[in-house]
Amino acid sequence: VALASLDKDGEGGWYMRLCLRSVEWSGAAVIKLMQWASGRPDMFGSEFCRVFSRLQDATTPHSWAHTEEVMRRAYGDDWKQRIHLTKLIGSGCIGQVYEGYVSSTNSGTKDQKVAIKVRHPCVMRDIDDDLDLMRIAVVAMDHLPSAARGDALKWLNAEGIVEEFAKMLKHQLDFRAEARNLVRFNNNFRKDDSIVFPKLVEGFDAYPDVLIESFCEGVPVMQYVRENCDDRVSMTRMCSAGIAAVCKMIFVDNFLHGDIHPGNVLVGHDKRLIFLDVGIVMEFSEADHDAIVNVLSSFIRADGRAAGRFLISDSDRRLATGASSAVDVDGYIEKMKALTDRASGKNYFMEHCGAYITYICDCAAMHHVMLNEAFVSAALAIKVQEGIALALDPAVECYRIANPIILRSELYRKLIKVGEKFGLDAETVKSLLMSKDTIVGMWETMSSSSDR
Repeated sequence: VALASLDKDGEGGWYMRLCLRSVEWSGAAVIKLMQWASGRPDMFGSEFCRVFSRLQDATTPHSWAHTEEVMRRAYGDDWKQRIHLTKLIGSGCIGQVYEGYVSSTNSGTKDQKVAIKVRHPCVMRDIDDDLDLMRIAVVAMDHLPSAARGDALKWLNAEGIVEEFAKMLKHQLDFRAEARNLVRFNNNFRKDDSIVFPKLVEGFDAYPDVLIESFCEGVPVMQYVRENCDDRVSMTRMCSAGIAAVCKMIFVDNFLHGDIHPGNVLVGHDKRLIFLDVGIVMEFSEADHDAIVNVLSSFIRADGRAAGRFLISDSDRRLATGASSAVDVDGYIEKMKALTDRASGKNYFMEHCGAYITYICDCAAMHHVMLNEAFVSAALAIKVQEGIALALDPAVECYRIANPIILRSELYRKLIKVGEKFGLDAETVKSLLMSKDTIVGMWETMSSSSDR
């Protein structure tokens, strides 16, 4: 399907078509990686992204016979009396989505428009094979002589990153997990009118291989950008809403949509951002979340030395060697300070986060600081957010949106520790933090209006 649309549009050339076909044949895990890459024209070029963006919703679909069998097993032999599939609207690496209607009785009346997700056959086996190949590749490289592989791979924690990716991808294979994620995201953003998530449909339970959810009308975010390039006011507003949403997921909620590529972000008719396909989520342990918040908060305050010490401390904690494994600790800390000094002017950290994270990775390899896979996962999410934000508004000042959210998260975690001494639970502290009528709320307002 992707190749057919490529030929129709007359784009790409034979080499790009060959690469696209190779990726489709390589399996779901590789497709998932390329979906992320296709959202970064600043890193891979507009031609690459135009070609591989087709993998976001135009992979080869499975047969109608398989869909019928899945629906029959889940909803009974009479499923067609209550569920009406009208057309196929997209096919990704895990499954495909139909537009349809459901009726509350067997009368055949079309009561509600819905999206029906059906898992591809054999995808579980295919993903297991893909992940095994990735693990074998990492182990094989780890056993190569240092002169052949270099030291960077070890300190970038490739094995941990593969396992983190495996955990997220395997979780997406059970649509019941996605149903639970939808409930949680809708609750987390219940007070945010700028962000929309699909909702579960009452009376139609989720199953491992099929999910029915409310249908969200909208167009892909990149299509909206192309077709509405003159509507700068709306795109700037949506850009700000998207940055705030992702920062809230990472730093406040500790519950992050792990598959935010441009194919999963729509713009609704009311110009609200719609986040789809929440099967992959990231939720960090308390220690890892503390590390992420501490490191990024230090960078935002331009305290590079503190950020460097936090990164080394986290590396030592996970290596459990009893002593620091870092080489030239003072040199590493000074490089983090130099980074924040360079990023404190017009090249502010949150406005060029992707480039700075690459620099952090290079320094980690050079100084033997083991990067936390949770930090890398959050960094990738920021990189994808960065790509969408740049498309919506190239002039956006990310720091004005991200700073108060990240600093609020740091304050929240400190208040939790204080609250424990006075018998206050986490939810009470969080409600106080979110309230504009409290001292904390006043602090947040001042932070958001102050200059960096």
